[in-house]
Amino acid sequence: MGIKKENRWIAQRFLLLTAFALLFGYGNSNTASAELAPVTEVLSQVTDCNSTIVIRSQSLDKEQLDSACKILITQEDKFHAVFNTRGKPVADDNNVKMRANIYSNRDEFVKYATAHFNMPTNNGGMYLEGYPDKVGNQAEFVAYERSGKIWNLKHEYIHYLDGRFNKYGDYCNGLHDDHAGPEFCPSPHLAYPHIVWWAEGLGEYLAWGESNPKAVALAQENSFTLSELFNTSSNENTGADRVYRWGYLAVRFMMEQHRELIDEMLVHVRSGNWQGYQQLIKTWGTSLDAEFSQWLQSLEAP
Repeated sequence: MGIKKENRWIAQRFLLLTAFALLFGYGNSNTASAELAPVTEVLSQVTDCNSTIVIRSQSLDKEQLDSACKILITQEDKFHAVFNTRGKPVADDNNVKMRANIYSNRDEFVKYATAHFNMPTNNGGMYLEGYPDKVGNQAEFVAYERSGKIWNLKHEYIHYLDGRFNKYGDYCNGLHDDHAGPEFCPSPHLAYPHIVWWAEGLGEYLAWGESNPKAVALAQENSFTLSELFNTSSNENTGADRVYRWGYLAVRFMMEQHRELIDEMLVHVRSGNWQGYQQLIKTWGTSLDAEFSQWLQSLEAP
């Protein structure tokens, strides 16, 4: 599970970024620390929203911080209301608090994030789950300000909640075909179905609710069957629209029309029974495709 980020389908390019970083010392902890200010100095403003959310920021003012905390707390409450998970994390998960790390703009993000978090910056921000089974592990969200707001804030926070309360294990434990940095998963899961449709689709669904005009516009094109979307992944069967907007549509349909199937799916996901998850998805097969297609055509932009 671990991280989820924009442009995952080009994550393999991080190998080139890593070579560049090693060549120039960018991302090397010893060299970078000598050339760049440490994260505690750059993100010197520390704000505790509540017992589970902390924001480290470079230049957010009080009004922005108050707004961000309100957004995050609202998302937290919404998530637990939807899944009835408050106080019920999955086993072996020690990610008791998420820390949002917010740079003042994209240039500062690009300048510092690789050195501070050993991550690529060819994206709109990343959630770094780390190793939740380790006591003291710190879950991190790394992003920047854009147009006076924190970019991708709602979406990325859902990744933290989904990882702590719905999905067992770290990113490499999950189902995907990605072995790029910063995890470099040694044995990516090549067999389908994967879990990317759910991970990214849920982030979009709980962030946008029923107000996602770009996804609704795509729905009218009927580009994918639901069974195809269950095979969405990070490097193959991917793309921005498929991962995020069609992922949103798949999750919204399943949550609103077949919640009982989602609850059955989560039994496997919360225990890390990925074989059981795949077997269940395969039993669904194409049985929901026709209904999904009709549902897509019934959507209207809000």
